[in-house]
Amino acid sequence: MKLSVAANWDFELLDGLATIPQVTSVYAKLPFDLVGGGRPGEVLPSVTWETAAAYIRAARERGLSFCYLLNAPCLANLEQSRAGKERLLDFVGRIVELGVDSVSISNLALVSIVRRNFPNLAIRGSVLSWPTNLPRLQHQASLGVDPLILPYSEFNRDFDALARIRSKLACGVVLFANIACIYHCSYLAEHAASVGHASQEGAPPPDRPQVIDSYLWQCTRRRLLEPHDFLMSRWIRPEDLAVYEDLGYDEFKIIDRSRSTGWLLRAARAYAQRRYEGNLLDIVSLEMFGDPGGFHPSINHETSKRLPLAPREERRLSLRMLRLRERVLSLHVQIDNAALAGFLDGFRSIDCKATVCDECRYCHRYAERAVHYDQAAAAGLAAEIDELMDEFTAAKW
Repeated sequence: MKLSVAANWDFELLDGLATIPQVTSVYAKLPFDLVGGGRPGEVLPSVTWETAAAYIRAARERGLSFCYLLNAPCLANLEQSRAGKERLLDFVGRIVELGVDSVSISNLALVSIVRRNFPNLAIRGSVLSWPTNLPRLQHQASLGVDPLILPYSEFNRDFDALARIRSKLACGVVLFANIACIYHCSYLAEHAASVGHASQEGAPPPDRPQVIDSYLWQCTRRRLLEPHDFLMSRWIRPEDLAVYEDLGYDEFKIIDRSRSTGWLLRAARAYAQRRYEGNLLDIVSLEMFGDPGGFHPSINHETSKRLPLAPREERRLSLRMLRLRERVLSLHVQIDNAALAGFLDGFRSIDCKATVCDECRYCHRYAERAVHYDQAAAAGLAAEIDELMDEFTAAKW
């Protein structure tokens, strides 16, 4: 088994990961750059080019390969013009000079550009390229993407599809281990485009506009009111890794780059040891739930520096969202991992693609025994999120 773990630019993380033999690679990016990625820059630790270069050297000295993320799905048509392509190639060249082992690219036009101009640079797949079926996966493999990464909603609990895909692809294939997006979220494409642009270079703070991330607030509201949504997300329990290995999958990806060193090491060790006793949200990444101390401390520090410089209305809104986020975290949602023993087995006989969840209610029943929080308090918080979203849709900010 191989684990690819998110890096937060903390050198202590590399020291810890180097003691876990299953961890073979790390991945990260600058919070803001020309291409952008899968997280808003404001929720990521800041880092200079010089520190990034030193960090990549340190990772390789510890036997860890380093992947730089170039995984925003929308490049604002940079890839469509000669001037834009020149800017992209200059930037990728600078990334190569950092000493990276590979890049992860979601935009397939950029994949072709990089493959043509940097033929020796390894390109890893990105879920944000939406390879949602075997022909799309085969096309990406033909472009030289290796390994591919499978979209979690489509495949993580579809064992027949997993078996067919693995038998038809000669390249490597990676599965997400601890991602917890809403199952078949209706806003996946919009959210990916939004955070991609929110991590692309633009006006420096305080002129860069506040990212509201209405999509994140909407999925948080849904979970507050529907506990089974926590279980419908396509994460993999550490205890169930062998199920996927038996199907031929041997590399698993651990998120999230906004997390603290302690949180990331806890998650990596749990998956390396194939067990975790306690709250599954200690190792499965959700932005609004789980360990309140699990986020990188520099993020709050940067926020506190940025807020006084922001326009009055933006500052008011930011403070309102931060306070509401703290109250959501204070719910201390618990997912009893021990109560989920055998949970995955049920999906061998359930065709989720052709099933109405409210009629099936398999996840609902498990949620009754495994998911615990104050649902009355949660309903009150959901109502406050409704007020936020009403202001958002009324274009009051």
